[in-house]
Amino acid sequence: MGQPPPWLWDLPLVDLYSVDIIGFMYDVPFVATPEVVVRRMLQLARVRPGEVLYDLGSGDGRIVIAAAKEFGARAFGVEIRKDLYEQSTARIKDLGLSDKAAIINASFYEVPLTDADVITMYLLTTVNERLKPKLEKELRPATRVVTHDFEVPGWRPVVVEEVYEEWRSHKLYLYKIPGKEIPIPGKVRAVEDRWLGQVAQHIDGAASLEEIATKLGVTIRQVREALEELRKLGVVEEVKIIK
Repeated sequence: MGQPPPWLWDLPLVDLYSVDIIGFMYDVPFVATPEVVVRRMLQLARVRPGEVLYDLGSGDGRIVIAAAKEFGARAFGVEIRKDLYEQSTARIKDLGLSDKAAIINASFYEVPLTDADVITMYLLTTVNERLKPKLEKELRPATRVVTHDFEVPGWRPVVVEEVYEEWRSHKLYLYKIPGKEIPIPGKVRAVEDRWLGQVAQHIDGAASLEEIATKLGVTIRQVREALEELRKLGVVEEVKIIK
């Protein structure tokens, strides 16, 4: 009779990080997204300076690094594997990006995403489906979600695009969280700050943050930050979220 197979924790370290073993330990094995696909995902999401991006299952951190370095975003990766977390964190530090990028060593099911402007994912369809209720609950209207190769079941993509890279093609899906954030006017008063005054002029109880941002040529985040100041002044009563 042969020897029984070793328990998982008795396996050599190299085997612990093989794709077969990882498949049992985590929802998704690590497969790196090609650089050309990384950049196209960020272009498709129209990531702009100052926006906040979360990459769920960030692996070696390449999307986070590109978002911070090339697109000017504040980028966060969520990676459950400690080895990949340490590797990508070290890379961010070496590149001098620690003020704009960081990796969170945790499960993406547990990390709050309410501050996100953009979400990127290269997971599996089944995992996307399990994440869907969290994304629908936490993400604000007009947040962009870009997935690599795997759809979010039940969501209708705004754009579906194929990217060709060496020996294979990659399919990208761009989604936008539906609904509106509508600022409700408060007191009528003069606003001395020029930028805040420009935003205040567009608050009529009907225009959404996305519509105001488009008219002013800025990001929704910039409008949202201005609204916080206008709320302190009493010019904005509240921001209603309609989903």
